[in-house]
Amino acid sequence: MVSLHYKLTKEDYVNFYTYVMWDAGYLRKKRAKNILKQLAIVSVFIGVLYFSGVFRYLSSITLTIILLMFATSVIPLFTGRSSSNKEAVQIADDPDNHAIFADTKLQSGDDGVQIKTSDAEIKYTWKAIIKKTETDAYYFLFINTIQAIIIPKRVFGNNDEKAEFKKLLLRNLSLEAEIKDEMHAGE
Repeated sequence: MVSLHYKLTKEDYVNFYTYVMWDAGYLRKKRAKNILKQLAIVSVFIGVLYFSGVFRYLSSITLTIILLMFATSVIPLFTGRSSSNKEAVQIADDPDNHAIFADTKLQSGDDGVQIKTSDAEIKYTWKAIIKKTETDAYYFLFINTIQAIIIPKRVFGNNDEKAEFKKLLLRNLSLEAEIKDEMHAGE
């Protein structure tokens, strides 16, 4: 059994939200496909304009339209992550979401994960965890596609405790939960 006592910080929540909304591997591939589709549509539109001879008559207006179309296709590449961060900060700053940052006692054993805060007590069996993702700083144990038990790695007292937790995960999580992030990569 591994027992942890911690409080999520605003940074922890922002990192989680940004991961779920922007950084996850399968999301990058989806975004790339969408951008390629948008660029293909823009290219077809430009081709139609070119072959229709419009460029000969309205070159400055046409060039402006083409540049705007490309800009609307490419700008999300550079602003999406920061938009996700801003959304996460707004959620974290909302007083109604104070429970995210509650003092948390987490116990994990072969029967599942139990979480206690001053407001709630929740017990998840290992079957309830549909996906596990590990980053350099966190374990995310997803209970659905957008909610997870967020466990910062900094809360482990020592490497032995972290190793015991990893053993629990390997022993109790389904193979599907372990590889689900890779399964979504092809979507």
